[in-house]
Amino acid sequence: MDYSICIDDKAREWLREKGSVLTISKFQANHCCVPASEVWIEFQKPENENLYKKIVQHGITCFIEKGMEFKQNHLKVKLTGPPFFKTIRVEGFKYF
Repeated sequence: MDYSICIDDKAREWLREKGSVLTISKFQANHCCVPASEVWIEFQKPENENLYKKIVQHGITCFIEKGMEFKQNHLKVKLTGPPFFKTIRVEGFKYF
């Protein structure tokens, strides 16, 4: 599946400071009364790159877990949080 990715300027600069790698995968919580899925992000390459689609955009290498679904196959990567607690937010994950 092909994805389109939009990484905003602030997120791109912040990711460059963190090593220019973003891994996006699904965190599945099956051991509670209501199973749930969430987006899990890491700032390093995945252990098994064969399980991910690799996309390089503007010097940022994104690894997206195969099988993840995004609304209209598009995801947005944004920087969020107050100073000293900044992190990346990925929008567009299809929950249902």
